[in-house]
Amino acid sequence: MNKSIKDRLREALAMRNMTAADLARASGLNKGNVWRYVRGDVIPKQNAIAQMSNALGVSPAWLLGFDLNPDGTPVVRIDFDKLTDKNRDLLIAYYKALLDSQEAQGGNPQI
Repeated sequence: MNKSIKDRLREALAMRNMTAADLARASGLNKGNVWRYVRGDVIPKQNAIAQMSNALGVSPAWLLGFDLNPDGTPVVRIDFDKLTDKNRDLLIAYYKALLDSQEAQGGNPQI
């Protein structure tokens, strides 16, 4: 785990342009408790994690600080330094081709 729950709560609130009060309303949790979670004074229990992650649209595991994307999918890291120049160029070309194909199909690439 890389980030604390309070760090992830703050990040999720910022992503959703929400306040702690908004989260309390959306999750059905006590406003004071949500403030304590956001400040890091208290670690939320499992049911509170579930309610907040649902209200924020993020994975409970991500909210707990696991090294995942907010939707719960694994974070993929590529160590370009280990690739040969040729393979690095191939990977970049493939990436660009995928984006072009996605855009041509009306997709909204998220980089």
